Amino acid sequence: MLVLNRIYGNTTTDQIVEFEVQRREKLGEVEHLDIAFADAGRRRLRTTSSASTEVGIDLDTEVLKDGDVLVPGDDLSRLFLVNVAPSEAMALRMGKTLPPEELFAFGVRLGHMLGNQHWPIKVENDVVLTPVNIDRLVMETVVRTHGFEGIEWDFVPVQPGDLPTGMPALEHELHVHE
Repeated sequence: MLVLNRIYGNTTTDQIVEFEVQRREKLGEVEHLDIAFADAGRRRLRTTSSASTEVGIDLDTEVLKDGDVLVPGDDLSRLFLVNVAPSEAMALRMGKTLPPEELFAFGVRLGHMLGNQHWPIKVENDVVLTPVNIDRLVMETVVRTHGFEGIEWDFVPVQPGDLPTGMPALEHELHVHE
């Protein structure tokens, strides 16, 4: 198994990398890795490339994004282009206007619910988006179980890179509570 432990660049954010991948693809030096949206946030992953190469992905802290180009260390003889499958997100919003004194409690309860499930989020205006990584019915049941009055939700399509795929790594110093 070949271990890919370095992101060489990204074809969607770097034109030089995009050009290099296009050039090397014509030479047969690029293999594709199809990664499920839910797996893109994993540091370690085992998969098979388009050329049937067994690969292990072992990254320090990076989250895979669509268009990432992986390489084994400093070896640039073969490039592995990541294709993260599109997915959908649960979009949560308040269906009614809350008085200011209730907004804080609502935000804390919503944050508790989402954090307790380890669901990564992105906030856009008045909508909280979280990737659908489990069955939709389970997600709906979790929201209903918490008894939010006036919360509305639906499911919307998202593209790779639109949402976080995992919980952010938080730095935490070791300390003692006295």
